[in-house]
Amino acid sequence: MNFLKKYLPSLLLALCVSAISPMASAVGKIENASTEEVKQALDASVKATEDALAALKSGASEDTVNDQINNARQLIKWVEINRLDVIRTRSAENLKKARQAVSNGQKDQAEDFLAAALKGFKEMQSAF
Repeated sequence: MNFLKKYLPSLLLALCVSAISPMASAVGKIENASTEEVKQALDASVKATEDALAALKSGASEDTVNDQINNARQLIKWVEINRLDVIRTRSAENLKKARQAVSNGQKDQAEDFLAAALKGFKEMQSAF
């Protein structure tokens, strides 16, 4: 009886946690992207980054440039290839820094970050 009082609650808790954790690990992810979807995401990310850079150089509004940068950041999330992960992460960070620079009014710095992100995306395309 004493055994049940001490160990049964912790055993039940462990069973409940182990039953929930497989469901929690796949939240938001339906399936792995196919090769064609990855290729399309890479192409779309390059295009969105080029559009953001062109909009920034042409003097478009801050909201327009930020929307295009955010679009590129969302598209690149589809690329889940381990050998490209370092480049993807670095390029996504450059997009984030570009968005912050645009928000702070630092146009030259934002152009540099966008160019670095574009270079990384093109490097990913050639490696893929």
